[in-house]
Amino acid sequence: MPYVEVKVFEERFEDETFAPRMVEAITRAVSSVIGDEAGGDATVIVEGVPRSRWGHGGKTMG
Repeated sequence: MPYVEVKVFEERFEDETFAPRMVEAITRAVSSVIGDEAGGDATVIVEGVPRSRWGHGGKTMG
């Protein structure tokens, strides 16, 4: 059973369609790589992180 965890900037969730579209797209990607049967058993978690708690290149993004 594939388990995929995705972290994105939390403001993405202002669009109520974002999470369902992301889950569907990731599930399709899993299916395309390891097969439809595995995609049907995939668990996808999409988590929002504030920019102030996201760092890149030694600096926070917020």
